[in-house]
Amino acid sequence: MKRRLVLILVLLLMQVTLVHAQLTATVNFSPSFPLPGDHVRGTLTISTTSAETISSISFMTSLPVTPKDISGIGTIPADSAYTLPFTLTAPAPGVYTVKVYIFTTNGTLVKTFNINVVKSEPEVIITNPIRLDEVNDVHFTLYNPVDAMDVKVIPLFKAYPSTIYADKGGSFVFYPTNETPLRFKIEFYNGFPDNFHSYVQTVYPEFVKSRGVSLNVSTPHTSYYLCDVIPVSAGVSNLRGDTIYSVRVELKSGGYEKSVVIPFIKPDSLKKVTINCPALKPGKQDIEVVVSFKDSLNNSYRTVRNIVVNVKPEKAVSISDMSLEKSGNGFEISGDVDNNGWSKVYSVTVTAVGKKNKSYFIGTIDPSDYDTFDIVTQNATKIVVTWQNELGESFSTSKPVRIGYEKPVTESSGNGSATLVAFAGALLILFIVAVSVYLSWKRKR
Repeated sequence: MKRRLVLILVLLLMQVTLVHAQLTATVNFSPSFPLPGDHVRGTLTISTTSAETISSISFMTSLPVTPKDISGIGTIPADSAYTLPFTLTAPAPGVYTVKVYIFTTNGTLVKTFNINVVKSEPEVIITNPIRLDEVNDVHFTLYNPVDAMDVKVIPLFKAYPSTIYADKGGSFVFYPTNETPLRFKIEFYNGFPDNFHSYVQTVYPEFVKSRGVSLNVSTPHTSYYLCDVIPVSAGVSNLRGDTIYSVRVELKSGGYEKSVVIPFIKPDSLKKVTINCPALKPGKQDIEVVVSFKDSLNNSYRTVRNIVVNVKPEKAVSISDMSLEKSGNGFEISGDVDNNGWSKVYSVTVTAVGKKNKSYFIGTIDPSDYDTFDIVTQNATKIVVTWQNELGESFSTSKPVRIGYEKPVTESSGNGSATLVAFAGALLILFIVAVSVYLSWKRKR
C-alpha cells in the first residue's frame, strides 16, 4: 500500500501525462445534487481512438467510494470504451473533489470532478392570499433544487385532496377559519428510490378577510295604495373568491312569503331578482328579504335586509263619476273605474247588485289609468267592482245605489234630502194618529 502511494506522489510531482490524446475520460453521476446521506451512483467512461492498455484505476477523495481501486483491466481496443460503475455516500453539505487516476502503459490520465452536497430540499411556495371563511382553491409551486422524484405533498390540516402528487406544483381545496400557519409533510426520492426523504415544512401564507355576499333591496316607490303590488328588487353580489350555490332569495311581509332560487353565482358576479309583494294593510309595512346559500363544501350562510314602505288606506281601484239616468223600463248606471296603483289590474268586472245582478266586463286597466262602464237595470242596491292584481289575488270595492223606488237615489244624488222628507212624513202620520186617539177618548167620557 505504501509503495502504491509513493508511486502516485511521484507521478504527481513529475506531472506524468499521456503523450498522446487518444485516451479520454468522462464521469456521470446521479443525483446531481445529493443530500446528506444520499447514495450517489456514477459511471466512469474511458474512450480511446487506438488500442490502449490500462493497468489500474484509483479514486482519490475523502468520500467513501466503492470501488476505491481496481487493477487488471487490460487492453481497450481502438475506437471503443471501457465503463466502470462506482458508488459513494454523500456526507455533510459542501463541495467535495474527486480525482480519478487512470494508469496506462503510455502514461497516466487524471480525471477530476466535484460532488456538491446540498441541504436544500423541495419547498411548497404559496404566493396568492388565502381568504378566511371561504372555500379556497389554493395553488402552489414546488421549488425543487435537487433531483426530487415522486414528490408527495401531504397537508397536515383539513384539505382536499389529502395527498398531492406534485411535480412542479399542485393545488388543494381549503376552508380556513383563522390565520394559522400551514404545515405540509413532503416525501420524495432524490435521484432513485434508495434516497428517500421526508420532512415537515411550515408555510406562512397571507390571509385576508372574506368580502362575503352583498344584498341590496329596493322598491320603485315609497308609497302604495292598499291592494296594490309592491315589486321588491333584490340584487345579490357574490364578492367572494368562490362560487356559491342554491341561492334562495326569500321575501317575508306579514303573513305573506315568496321565494326565488338562483342555482349558482360565480365569484365577483351579480344576480338580480324581483319578487312581488301585496300591499297588505294601511300604514307602515315592513318587508324582510332573506338570502341563504351554500358553498361547494356544503357550508351554509344567511344574510338579511329590511325595508319599509307606506301603504295608503285607499284601495288601488275606485269608482268615480257615477250617475243614474232613466232609460226605457229601467235605469242606466254609468261611471269610471280608476286604477290609482303602480301595477296593472286584471279581470275588472262591474256588477249592479239587485234582484237580478247585471255585470259589465272591462278586463285590464293599466297603472294610473281608468275605464268606463254602462249598465242598464231595473233594480239595484249597490255597484260592486271586482279585480285581480298581478299576484292573482282578488279584491272588490263598492258604492251604494237605490233603484226600484219612485225616485231612484244614488249616493251622490241627495240621500240627505230624501231621508229628511221621509222623517217629516212619519212625524205627520204619528201626529194624526195621536189626535184621533185623543178625540175618541174624549167622546167616550
